[in-house]
Amino acid sequence: MSEPQIKGIRGVLVFVGLGHPLSRAFVAATLVGVVAFTAGLPKSAFKEDGTMRPPSYLTNDPESTNVHFLVVPLSAAALTILLT
Repeated sequence: MSEPQIKGIRGVLVFVGLGHPLSRAFVAATLVGVVAFTAGLPKSAFKEDGTMRPPSYLTNDPESTNVHFLVVPLSAAALTILLT
């Protein structure tokens, strides 16, 4: 019995378990989320006591924020689904 051949980027993606767009989107969102968290992007979405700041388009709270902390990873996932 011969060994299966891995040919091209599609073969590599299937071999590592990323053969479907949803699995690639999950991995991309996770990686981008970890990088964004390490870079400190979510700090603007949380108050000092650890609670989440409300979005500014839903409230007039002076502590509201324009950026929800899930926007960046979800955008990366959407782009991954659309472009791969």
